[in-house]
Amino acid sequence: MITLPNLQVGTFVLNIELLIYLIAGIVGVLAVHFRERGRPQKERRVSEAWNAVFIWLIVWKASLFLFDPKGVIRHPLSLVFFSGGLRGVWLGSLAALTYLFVRNYRRTGSREAITVAMTWGAGMATAAFFGLVLLDDTVGAVHYAGLVITATLLAFLLSPSPKIALRSLGIAVIAVMVVFTIVNSTGSKSIRVGQFAPDFELTDLEGNPVRLSDFRGKTVVMNFWATWCRICQAEMPHMEKLYRDQSDEDVVVLSVNATSQERSTDIVRRFVDNEGLSFPIVLDKSGDILKEYGVTAYPTTYIVDPSGHIRERHLGAISYESMKKAAKMAD
Repeated sequence: MITLPNLQVGTFVLNIELLIYLIAGIVGVLAVHFRERGRPQKERRVSEAWNAVFIWLIVWKASLFLFDPKGVIRHPLSLVFFSGGLRGVWLGSLAALTYLFVRNYRRTGSREAITVAMTWGAGMATAAFFGLVLLDDTVGAVHYAGLVITATLLAFLLSPSPKIALRSLGIAVIAVMVVFTIVNSTGSKSIRVGQFAPDFELTDLEGNPVRLSDFRGKTVVMNFWATWCRICQAEMPHMEKLYRDQSDEDVVVLSVNATSQERSTDIVRRFVDNEGLSFPIVLDKSGDILKEYGVTAYPTTYIVDPSGHIRERHLGAISYESMKKAAKMAD
């Protein structure tokens, strides 16, 4: 399971994972376009490569219904903000590659059909692995191996000879090293990541005082949200599931409602009752905590480790699996 930081532009949150896969799909199409240059069937195969991208994205998103049908039925917008995760990636890849193989098998036979499908798949996978390695700090040896394997396969599929393929790989390796050097030297994380989480005291819906420091010794998934935020509404079942499943693992959910931006506290209370939420919910009536934590987009989630230090900041919707992984790494 990957955990990618989203990008905030003003109050808008851009889903980086979706952007990576869109770009990867385009790279897959360009790989087919390059391979088919000068061939009479180029336009048709490029068109089918675009269809494969759309099939991949649809299956990746819709696969959430297979793994969490109750959540999708209750919150249909979950299909917009979430996906089937890694299992969805495999299902989408299987569907898209099968489509490309079948379309070309009927006309040119199995060998050519496999080559076309592999060209598109290698192009998309190489771009996707590169994006993950570049942007996700939690990637491991599997992702690096995947990048090397798919890039090597793509080079040999697109090159007229092994010698040219190896030369292309060498150039690609140098280019990647330059990109990583630039990103590592200019990129910067949120100034709050790694710092001690500012303590605060707010009241819950029953008027009881709750302090962040009350949960010292546990990993805290601190979520800032509002009832009018559609993404927050779709995210809440994931928060509830994490709270119930991880309660015995010293992981707690602390939900901070942006009450200063709500019409009334009663609206918050009705929302909580309707959703059946059981995790701690506190009310930021003045908006001071939102300002202190620099929250300008919803939802925003901070992962606070048992020592009270912020380990991660996530903009936009975060799924149950991503929260679970982030909490485990902070433990």
